[in-house]
Amino acid sequence: KHDNQNNKKPFGQNLNKTLKQQNIHQEHSEPARRRRSLRATLALCLGGLQFLAILSVILSTFVSSENALLRQSRNSLTEVSVNVIGQVKSFLNPARQTLDATRRLAENDVLDINNPAALESHFFQQLQVAPQLAGIYLADESGRFVYVMRTEEPGRYRTKVIPPFPIGRTEHHADFQWRNDQFTLLETATTKSDSYEARTRPWFRMVSDTKAPIWTEPYIFYTTRQPGLTYGVPILDKDGNIRAILGVDIQIDALSGFLLDIWSDRHGAALVLNKDGAVLAHPTRVLIQKDADFDNPELPRVDQIDDPLALQAFGTAVQNRMDGVAGPVHTDFELNGQDYVAMLIEVSEPGLRWLIGLYAAEDNFIGEVKKNRVQGIWIALAIAILTGAIGLAMADRIYAPVRTFASQSQRLSSGEITPEEGLHSPYRELEDTGAALTQEVRQRQRFETAYGRTFDLASRGMAQIAPETGQFLRANEQLCDIMGYQPDELETMTLTDILPKDEQKIASMFRQTLLEDSEFIAENQFIRKDGSPIWLRVNAILIRDESGTPDHAVAIIDNVSDRKQAEDEASRLSRDLSHVSRVNLMGEMATGLAHELNQPLSAISYNVDAAKITLDEIGNPDPELTEILSDIDRQSRRAGDIIRALREVVRKDRGRQTPFDLNGLIRQTVSLMESEVKLHEIRLQYDETNLPPVTGNRTQIAQVLVNLLRNAIDALARDPVAKGQISISTRVTDEIVEVRVEDNGPGISNDVTLFNMFDTQKTDGMGLGLSICRTIVKANDGTIWYEPTSEFGARFCFTLRRSDQPGGDRE
Repeated sequence: KHDNQNNKKPFGQNLNKTLKQQNIHQEHSEPARRRRSLRATLALCLGGLQFLAILSVILSTFVSSENALLRQSRNSLTEVSVNVIGQVKSFLNPARQTLDATRRLAENDVLDINNPAALESHFFQQLQVAPQLAGIYLADESGRFVYVMRTEEPGRYRTKVIPPFPIGRTEHHADFQWRNDQFTLLETATTKSDSYEARTRPWFRMVSDTKAPIWTEPYIFYTTRQPGLTYGVPILDKDGNIRAILGVDIQIDALSGFLLDIWSDRHGAALVLNKDGAVLAHPTRVLIQKDADFDNPELPRVDQIDDPLALQAFGTAVQNRMDGVAGPVHTDFELNGQDYVAMLIEVSEPGLRWLIGLYAAEDNFIGEVKKNRVQGIWIALAIAILTGAIGLAMADRIYAPVRTFASQSQRLSSGEITPEEGLHSPYRELEDTGAALTQEVRQRQRFETAYGRTFDLASRGMAQIAPETGQFLRANEQLCDIMGYQPDELETMTLTDILPKDEQKIASMFRQTLLEDSEFIAENQFIRKDGSPIWLRVNAILIRDESGTPDHAVAIIDNVSDRKQAEDEASRLSRDLSHVSRVNLMGEMATGLAHELNQPLSAISYNVDAAKITLDEIGNPDPELTEILSDIDRQSRRAGDIIRALREVVRKDRGRQTPFDLNGLIRQTVSLMESEVKLHEIRLQYDETNLPPVTGNRTQIAQVLVNLLRNAIDALARDPVAKGQISISTRVTDEIVEVRVEDNGPGISNDVTLFNMFDTQKTDGMGLGLSICRTIVKANDGTIWYEPTSEFGARFCFTLRRSDQPGGDRE
């Protein structure tokens, strides 16, 4: 059997046909062969191979050139965007530097901000240094306002000074002065009906709220009709309070001239946009000049200017209100037969929401490259076709013996030809290699045959496993018998497939341990084909190939389920013995406690009788005192009854079954449990009926009743309902009396196996009660079972034989 199995199941892929006996041997003639050098022959083909390499490069270039050219276009746009962003920042930096320097002078009291003349002189100097600044001003909470600005006439400046005035006044005093670029006073004027209120301007409110430098949104200056924005900074005192606010107006129309210089032709342009879609700068400045509404001036949007290329490039972003544009965002589009590339990129300036938009024709960057690419491809294709045809013919002629040698080598490895037939080639190098390979195959076959038979005939389970994936590469018959799989089934599986879901970490430990060149030894539970669990001991080592690379792991696998089961059984028996010992100890303690308590209860009863007799002898006893003594007597007798019932339950019986009154036993048990049910506010009800005598061990049946009542009380105490209730009822048939104990508690959990020893849903329970009840009832020729109720709660029933029927009274 093992020999046949070995033939059917090879050791590795190369052993399949090697182990089969060959019945047909072909006769090979050995004609004289002409020996040629393979190295010299292949050297002749290098020219052809070179042309083939060139052809491959050109073809791959042709396929990938479109993306490469597009990336080049986008890179060019990116370079232009860096230049534009740098120009924008250099355009805005003087405003920030001017106000920051002025703020430091004012906070250090070098510049007296309460002196209008000093402020005017300082502002005038700053305007001459930075030509892009339209005006500089200072305002405070008193309404005071000092403003120096350029006028439309070149070399002429105007100063406006508003003294403090109450907030809410619509008209106030203002002084005006005009000077030339030499700071020479040219003209003055005064008005008492000026309506400008700096404290209501957005820049004033924004700085007041943040106490930090701010940029306003771009807007159209009313005087020049040009786009601009305001930069404002606070002047703070030592306590961090605002003394005054500095502001500077900047006209950004100068950016349009710079943008015009980026491309000299009409196939590209650069724009400066606000994130609300407004155009701040455009190479064609007249496109964005727009009459301003005096009350609501605004900048034109991309879709409001006469630039179809800009609309095509950035129209979608404008319609989406520039949401999510953080840049760079590249787009490609076609208009009037011309391909264009476009890009939006954000200006990384705190407080500004500007975007640089660039679009250009692709031919601006890669037009000449496209032409040269087409020409180069055609030339290279022609050369490649010519040289390729020659090279292929030569390579095929040269490679034919190599191909034949490779085919023979594969057939030799797979066993289709025997080593005696050998490997032959017209090349000396291949002939020598064939001889060495044939000798190596002979040695390998001897080793694989011996090792394969040892592997398959082993009396222990063995497997070859891929160390990194856990894939079964090969398994012997013994392992297949252990796991219940066929060999071809097991070899399509991994370790994780036969492990429980919560034990998958074993596969990771297997891989990690083996790859560290350590021996893997583990005992764990696995899953057989039929789904049953099985305990296996796995001992595995790693086998590496000649290069040191992990090849496979050899694992010896033993079935240790019987040993595990024996260990578990021994552990369970030890626990059972411990539980039984504790239960016996509790019974002995209860018996002793009942005996000790019975003595003082008897003394109490005797003393009460003596006290009552004494009172009668004295004469005219107090009725209230007499009632108290009578109550003490009743309670002591009741306690005595409970103690006697407890002794009846826990006393050691002799196993005798005799007829007894079941009603009396139930009443006695109810009396025993009465104090405990009152403690938990539970109602215990017994519907007493006329019952015939039953046969059994009275003490043991009392223990069954106590256990069932105790379980019901514990269930109601753990999960109390509105009105906890336990009822005991009976039913009589011709042969038996059935007793039912029912409660309205939470019921029985689905994960508890009833009547199974040590299986309980109590956190502090031992799990012996129902198991003992089943044993007792069965020993008394009865049956005990659980009946689920219709809504909630639990009902346990057991039967006893009637003693008034034939065969019912026996010992």
